[in-house]
Amino acid sequence: MKTNLFKFLTLSFMIMFQWSFAQKSVSGTVSDGAGVPLPGATVIVVGSSNGVTTDFDGVYTISANEGDVLSVSYVGFTSQSVTVGASATIDVTLMSDNTLEEVVVTALGITREAKSLGYAQQAVSGEALTKTKEMDFRTALAGKVAGVQVISGTSSTYEPSAIRLRGETDILYVMDGIKVSAVDINTDNIDNITVLKGAAATALYGSEAKSGVIVLTSKKAKAGESYISVDHNTVISNISRLHPYQNEYGGGYSQNWDQFAYNPATDPASWASFNGQNIPYYAADESWGPKMDGTQARHWDSWIPGHKDFGQTRAWSPNPNNIKNFFETGMSSSTSLSFAKGGEDFSFRATGRATNSTLPVPNAGRDVYDVNINTSLNATDKLTVYATLNAKIQATDNYVSSGYGSLQSNFSQWWQRQLDMDRLKESYHVDGVFYTWNRRSARNARPQYWDAPHYEQYQNTNNNKNSTYSGNFGLNYEIMDGLSANVEVKRRAYNSNRWSRGYIGQNTLNTQASYGEGAYATENNEFAARLNYDTKITSDFDLSAILGYGTGQRIWTDTYASTSGGLAIPDFYVVANSVDKPNYSTSRTSNKRVSAYGLLSLGYKSMLYLDGSYRFDWGSTAAASANRIETFSVSGSFLFDNLINVDAITFGKLRAGYSEAPIFPGTYQTSPTYGSGTSYGSLASLAVPNTLANPLLTGGMRTELEYGIEMKFLNNRLGLDLTYFDREDSNLPVAISAAGSTGYTGLNVNSKITSSAGVELMLSGTPIMTDDLRWDVSVNFATVKKTVDFIYEGIERNILQSWLSWSSMDLQEIVGEEWGMLYGRKRRTDADGNWMYFGSGNHMYDNNQLLGNIMPNYTGGVNSNLVYKNWDLAVNIDFQDGGLYHSVTDMFSMGAGLHEYTAGLNDKGNPKRDAVSAGGGIHQVGVYADGSVADIYRDPNSWAWGNWTRDDLWLVDASFVKLRQVRLGYTFDADQVSKTPFSSISLAVIGTNLAILSETTDWGDYRGTKNPGLDPSELGAGWSGGQFASEGGQLPSARSFGLNLSMKF
Repeated sequence: MKTNLFKFLTLSFMIMFQWSFAQKSVSGTVSDGAGVPLPGATVIVVGSSNGVTTDFDGVYTISANEGDVLSVSYVGFTSQSVTVGASATIDVTLMSDNTLEEVVVTALGITREAKSLGYAQQAVSGEALTKTKEMDFRTALAGKVAGVQVISGTSSTYEPSAIRLRGETDILYVMDGIKVSAVDINTDNIDNITVLKGAAATALYGSEAKSGVIVLTSKKAKAGESYISVDHNTVISNISRLHPYQNEYGGGYSQNWDQFAYNPATDPASWASFNGQNIPYYAADESWGPKMDGTQARHWDSWIPGHKDFGQTRAWSPNPNNIKNFFETGMSSSTSLSFAKGGEDFSFRATGRATNSTLPVPNAGRDVYDVNINTSLNATDKLTVYATLNAKIQATDNYVSSGYGSLQSNFSQWWQRQLDMDRLKESYHVDGVFYTWNRRSARNARPQYWDAPHYEQYQNTNNNKNSTYSGNFGLNYEIMDGLSANVEVKRRAYNSNRWSRGYIGQNTLNTQASYGEGAYATENNEFAARLNYDTKITSDFDLSAILGYGTGQRIWTDTYASTSGGLAIPDFYVVANSVDKPNYSTSRTSNKRVSAYGLLSLGYKSMLYLDGSYRFDWGSTAAASANRIETFSVSGSFLFDNLINVDAITFGKLRAGYSEAPIFPGTYQTSPTYGSGTSYGSLASLAVPNTLANPLLTGGMRTELEYGIEMKFLNNRLGLDLTYFDREDSNLPVAISAAGSTGYTGLNVNSKITSSAGVELMLSGTPIMTDDLRWDVSVNFATVKKTVDFIYEGIERNILQSWLSWSSMDLQEIVGEEWGMLYGRKRRTDADGNWMYFGSGNHMYDNNQLLGNIMPNYTGGVNSNLVYKNWDLAVNIDFQDGGLYHSVTDMFSMGAGLHEYTAGLNDKGNPKRDAVSAGGGIHQVGVYADGSVADIYRDPNSWAWGNWTRDDLWLVDASFVKLRQVRLGYTFDADQVSKTPFSSISLAVIGTNLAILSETTDWGDYRGTKNPGLDPSELGAGWSGGQFASEGGQLPSARSFGLNLSMKF
């Protein structure tokens, strides 16, 4: 066997050697009719898999024999074939072909000519998306698609970003026909993205796609391609914005010093010398303490036995960078290796990526490994077999998140401004004992409220390991000319395992160690079959039809267990080591769906197009007697550019679409389910639900009407895409109160109605295009307004989220109002707009008042791509106007005396924290309840805590303009790399999350201007329940710079 293999390899080598000896190197330039080079044009030796692409200057070099035919092609131009002769130089001029049309991937992976579509969609190439090598493609999508609002996760964490599309977040993500989660995607494997915005565009997917679909297509090997590519990025990130802290006053509740009083009955004799030393109030987690003027005092670490500074005093001085010094330089290294080979009858591409990163937050990192394989084979003239396999393994050490009680909640809400972070790091663990700045007293090292920050990061640890596997296998068979069949099986499986421990030691806040672990898994299995028919009815009419069937099942399981009563064996972190019976919880959810659908498309003279689709779905979540829903859409487009015959108008299209999409109810909403928990003795523990199941419940109905116009001018140098949509969601489920005699608190019924309308505008152009310079720029803009029309008879408002238990802040929907209203306590004014005060000087207020709306007035972005010879410069800016969120950080940083507004000078020029009688205080002017004039100064501490529950004080306008991405790259000439093993090399400097160019810098009241510290574009993972209405403790944003190296050979 080995001998035969050796002979075969030897013979193959000799044949290849002789073949290569007979070949010669052919080179030339591919340009357009105006002589402008065409970079990226494809040159293939016909009948072989030998092919190359032109470089930036349109230059190519390929090995070929005399008599070989070269096929030269470029998108938007007529392909040309030339025969290789004696000359080694062949220049090719391609002429523009106006008959060649842009194609996009639409619902179910169907490729359509963009001109024929009667609904709104927007495509983004993988190259444009990943210029700065973002790991989360949703973040990379910011500012690139009209109607897409990206709400970023905090950039100093691994929090994922979220997308609102036309105001909705329940978006379907599909990769190569497989329904996936957005976090599954390897950005290096994206060839293009199509955003299907409305229900007419997504009707073939059924009701689960009613709010839009983001269709992703992976990279594939093209015919004639054969390459190996390496792409490497090294990125560093550092904290770029911090909360506006005051640096005048240190920890404590009073500016007066306490003195240590030596007690000979309890204190060591050596402590006698400490008598009378200044000591701060260590137990306070606020900064209303003594002025940081250099006074000598005993700091927290001077009480640590054996410490080098034990018993010593130090200057009570500010540490302006104490929070910044906690953070480190984050580092990310990512390397992708791809292999592609494409021939006339096969295609294979495999990508592997390894990413290792650490955060600016200490002791937090992640390793991610991606593998993506995409292959197809023309098994016969009629049968094509294809398959896709995707795998992602991700391990995270110490997942860091935002929210109240988090690390940043400590720093920005409950902290002492004099603390030295370097000393905290050095001294939190000494001789096996833990210490914190927040000790209860000089004699008691136990924490009052907070462990040391490094203790939290290095002792109270958590780990997560996730794995995702997805793929498909399919067959395409050409039954006859114009008629083909497709069958495909698809699967996605996700598994997540998580562990966390609560550590204890001497002098720690927790006195009982804990451990918990959980496993979460989902799987989605689908089968699909489809018949496709395309024909030319007459010379003027063409017809396309699709008939399909599908079935699928989804299963979710979640199990969690944790210790109770501590650990029987110290430092042995397993659930079985629980002192008491461990806590257990588990859940399993499953649903099934069967569907059948059809699509009919009719075209007339490549000028008028009409599409209609109809889909039946049978779902297990609905009542057995009413488990079928019917989704349909109709859309049309009219191309008018040929009729008006205006030279400046290259393309013009009017389009309109209408759709209806019924919705299935949520899983188990129509039948009672019982929750399981920790057993009671030998008996199982089951919980009866509080909400009475409604067997007749449906998910509601969505109807949507959409109009649009698309135009291109000046030979495609300028483009416009304008869309207006109007949708209604009716008969939506809503919870109402149930009579107490039923034993339930509520019941879900169908009644709610909401309506949404909006405008989406995309302008694109190429202002400059010469031999050496090309500048492409695009601007997008979108608005959406969602109104609550009806909830239920007698019900005018519904609480969407109620998260601030210490005040009265709610996110509500109210009949007749825009969706997403913030209601809470609002400072009262009289008829003339004067602030009204209690006798104490605190603001009078009214409960349950409208404070504003969380939704933006408009969103958009600007994208610029400038190419000069071998250099390229890409800039991405996104923006948002309006939309409010509630800042817990602002609220408590004021209350704790950390915010810069609580210090500094007042309008008299005196320190605010001086006694009011000495000219200090915050100036407040208004009226009292009896109408008499109020003109008073309030101590900042009294002002902050007296008004902290006035919710309107802490609302932030989320408007911003953000410089999100910049790339400066250089592509080496072919002759520069000719002596290397590579066919192309490019190098780029990349930057992300670079700067907020514009934001709101005014409090909107007597507080005047402010220095914003929170990034309004990063509201974390949705501390307020996923609606992004509040931040509870946002970590600082981070700015990243890196180097990208791409090589192909």
